[in-house]
This record gives sequence, structure tokens and C-alpha cells, in this order.
Amino acid sequence: MNTLLLIVSAIAGFGSAIGHSYLSERHILRPMFADPQGVLKVAATRRITRAVWHLPSLAWTQVAAATLWLALSPQAFDADAQALLAYFGVGIYATASLLNALGLRRPHVGNIALAIAALTLWFGIYG
Repeated sequence: MNTLLLIVSAIAGFGSAIGHSYLSERHILRPMFADPQGVLKVAATRRITRAVWHLPSLAWTQVAAATLWLALSPQAFDADAQALLAYFGVGIYATASLLNALGLRRPHVGNIALAIAALTLWFGIYG
């Protein structure tokens, strides 16, 4: 296990989560909700849209926190727990990175940071 790679993964995961939530609130959600049209005229729809928008950030934060925990307290994770973290963590980060890249059709700081998080998590656990 490589502690430095796990810490890099956690930083990339936390950074992606913070950047996604903060920047999307500022540049996407607030402008979109400023003059709601159609279905967004309903307050409940705006609330659920905002909540669902931030779910990826919550998932990335949880994976990053578990990764940091593993890096700082490896005795707390047996081989099965490490495998679960690798499977779900890499799956969450890599899927988000790939879908972001496909959706934008270009490199983006988000898909790059998530790819770094996925790769450093995998190699941090398995070498």
C-alpha cells in the first residue's frame, strides 16, 4: 500500500467534490433558477434538482474520506475492506470521469481530477 498515492487520491476526490458543488452552484444552478421556466417554476422541482445535482459531490466526498482513513489508519481496513474501497471508489471516480469527458467531448479539470483520483486510489491500494 502506498500512503502518498492514497492521500493524492483523497485530495483529488475532495477537490472534485468541492469544485463541482461550488462552481456549479455559481455558474449553472443559480443562473438556471434565477428566471425559472417550465417545470422549474415549481419550487419543489428546483429543490430536488439542486439536491440531485450535488449527489456526485457527496459520493466523491465519502470515497475521499474513506481513502484518507485508509491512508492514515491502514490497520482499520482488512483485505476485503480495501477491495471494496478499490472497487467502489475507482468505479465511482472512473465512471464520473468518463461520463464527464464524453459529455463535454474535451478534457476538463473535473474529468482529469477524477481520473487522477481513480488511478491513485487503485495504485495506492494495489501498487
